[in-house]
Amino acid sequence: MKHVFFNINHTSMKKKLSVKEIFRGKIVKLGIKEIFYAAAVGKQVSRVNVHVINRINIPSKTNNIPAIAIITPLALSQLFAIKEKLSLPIRNHLLKKNIVFVILSNSLSIPDFLKNSAVNNNLPIAASKYDEHYLKSILREVIREKFLGTILVHGVILEVEGRGILITGDSGIGKTTAVLKAAASYCYWVADDVAVIIRNRKGELITRGHKKINRFLHTESTGIIHVDNLLETDRIKEQTKLVAIIKIEKKRTRDIRITKGEKNILGIKLVCLSINIPSTSFFDENLLKKSVRQLFKDDL
Repeated sequence: MKHVFFNINHTSMKKKLSVKEIFRGKIVKLGIKEIFYAAAVGKQVSRVNVHVINRINIPSKTNNIPAIAIITPLALSQLFAIKEKLSLPIRNHLLKKNIVFVILSNSLSIPDFLKNSAVNNNLPIAASKYDEHYLKSILREVIREKFLGTILVHGVILEVEGRGILITGDSGIGKTTAVLKAAASYCYWVADDVAVIIRNRKGELITRGHKKINRFLHTESTGIIHVDNLLETDRIKEQTKLVAIIKIEKKRTRDIRITKGEKNILGIKLVCLSINIPSTSFFDENLLKKSVRQLFKDDL
């Protein structure tokens, strides 16, 4: 049974959550097609790992840290092939006490023999349409969000009059270039590519760049470059309070269409501006300025 371990800074995990609370609101995101519940969904944990089980064997050591196990189709087929007299003890070891939830990847249903083992081990089990690679990525996001109150989003962060704005959209759509030009005059540059969003004790959303790439950015004309080479230091901020989102998408349309709505981030509702631009167009400084004015009703 090959385990793949993912470290998610468990030293910061202090609150306890039940399995049910961890997965609340995340069933659709995880591509879950069937769930077989057990009483253990109420069991609380203060930390959790993610294990990917690619093949079946019995390891000599048992890790006592609670874990969510992803069983791949290869491992599941091995369980099917094992003779029944050997299958039961292996399944029972597979679903050992440190496992708090099992997800079958690339599966639409849960085999009956695993349901029986789930009952014997008082363990909830689910089937997901997604592969193990995508599942482990989503699970890491869920763990980070639920335990640490933190999420990572692809986008560019700027600040205007003390108000942080996150701009999201496909790479190459013009986000970074537009913010760089605007930061030379009326706004501040905060981060490019990865936005780390944290909910603080006051219930505010604080956003900054990822520590591994902080103060670096990428454009087609410059490649990867340190932002200090492009902007004066007084136009750069380390973090900001997030209050709004601009979401850019290319559509088959002749005109630019702007719709104002809301987006829920870590339980906080933010104003969200959805901008559809023609497939041949790009998000530029003028559209950014127009968007900012519409977000804050021309009070800038």
